[in-house]
Amino acid sequence: MITEKEKREIIDRAVEETLLKIPEVVGSLMMNHASKMRARKKFYERFPEFGNHRDIVTTVIEGVENSDASLDFDQIIERAVPKIKRQIASVKDLEMTKMKKPNLDFGQGEL
Repeated sequence: MITEKEKREIIDRAVEETLLKIPEVVGSLMMNHASKMRARKKFYERFPEFGNHRDIVTTVIEGVENSDASLDFDQIIERAVPKIKRQIASVKDLEMTKMKKPNLDFGQGEL
């Protein structure tokens, strides 16, 4: 059985190791974020027609990414672009600002 002092030393050492890793983890996250921002900018420069459909782009890319985690970014884009184009084509004629009231006049009919 370990003593209370030994237990405290173990905990303190674990906390110290964790705190020492924070700068490395934050740096890695910042590099990852910057890389994604560059990729996003490059993507929209390559496909400016997708600029007004960022929600569709995001959804499709996430779907492709989630379907196969082994793909690199270029492979994800290669698979996603045709799907994005289909999605945009399917919603381009939808009117999202004007709402028509349905005809609810069903008459009296027989009981």
